[in-house]
Amino acid sequence: MYHSDYIGLYVHIPFCKDRCNYCDFVSYTDFSLVEDYFESLLKEITIWSQYVGKVSLNSIYVGGGTPSDIPLKYLEKTFDTISKSFNLCDPEITVEINPKFRYFYELRNLGVNRISMGLQAADDTVLKAVNRRHSVSEFRETCREAMNYFENINIDFIIGLPFESEQTIWNNLKVINEYNPKHVSVYILESKQEFLDQDTLADHHESFISALLENGYERYEISNFAYPGYRCKHNLKYWNNEDYIGIGVSAGGHIGLKRYVNSSNILLYMECLKNGKFAFEYFKENSPLDELKETLFMGLRLSNGIKIDKLMQLSPELKIDELTSILNGYLIYDQESLRLSSTGKDFSKFVLSKIIDENILLHVIGR
Repeated sequence: MYHSDYIGLYVHIPFCKDRCNYCDFVSYTDFSLVEDYFESLLKEITIWSQYVGKVSLNSIYVGGGTPSDIPLKYLEKTFDTISKSFNLCDPEITVEINPKFRYFYELRNLGVNRISMGLQAADDTVLKAVNRRHSVSEFRETCREAMNYFENINIDFIIGLPFESEQTIWNNLKVINEYNPKHVSVYILESKQEFLDQDTLADHHESFISALLENGYERYEISNFAYPGYRCKHNLKYWNNEDYIGIGVSAGGHIGLKRYVNSSNILLYMECLKNGKFAFEYFKENSPLDELKETLFMGLRLSNGIKIDKLMQLSPELKIDELTSILNGYLIYDQESLRLSSTGKDFSKFVLSKIIDENILLHVIGR
């Protein structure tokens, strides 16, 4: 049984010409593996279509790595296989691109209707420090060209990178004001090494968010901002704990109560698919407690939070008022939803770690 009528599809293309210093995603710079990898990828799509039947997809997200670094013929083969394997219901189709990409006409002809560009910082000193291949001027040129073909564009930023200054934040905002993207993602660098003290990091983050809100963006998730009607449909499946299939090395999925992650070893991944088998590194049938935990952990990232009806369906014995009391000041609970307060958003990492503490969860469901 699925959580919803429509399923999302994530496709991981792990190849990058260069690896950024801050990147934790599984990626490879050996492009000699591309041909064999896509043979395995297409086979996995076919196997999944046989497993779930010809279900309906309303979102496809191609991420990496840097999908735009590989020849377009591989994307063409991928989309062709997807369209033959699943029912496509006017899907949002996103592809991540690098800021030197130029083949927008061809990408649009493949059915792509949304692109995501990782600028990270509108500051050349910062970009060089983290081994980004592009300059700010190259990004600007690419963005201008992209706008001729795509209305729905996301730009990624990271706060807390080395050599970041207050001027960096203002430069970021100038880019947003100039190109007015429909969607903006603002992440805080996750790194063992801190490049900014916590007060400066908090100031930069707050300045950026305040300016986005003043410019009419909705903060619909902790790190994501959009104009009305342009929330990322695919990522909403993650945050709403809905169904999605993950294809490719290290990709994860959630189908019904099944949760899985593919092997992060590309050679092992390809070997499994060569033999017609899934390449699971992790596979689990979720218990009701697991589903509750994941729904809380993901759903509380959303500004609207989680509907009370949904929580009660998952766990009728859940004492939401007691959970709110334990996390006093961090949560808002009313007849409609459970959600993070303003303070809760500022300390979301702490709050979400407490939410999935099994001792706390067992206590508030009376076990």
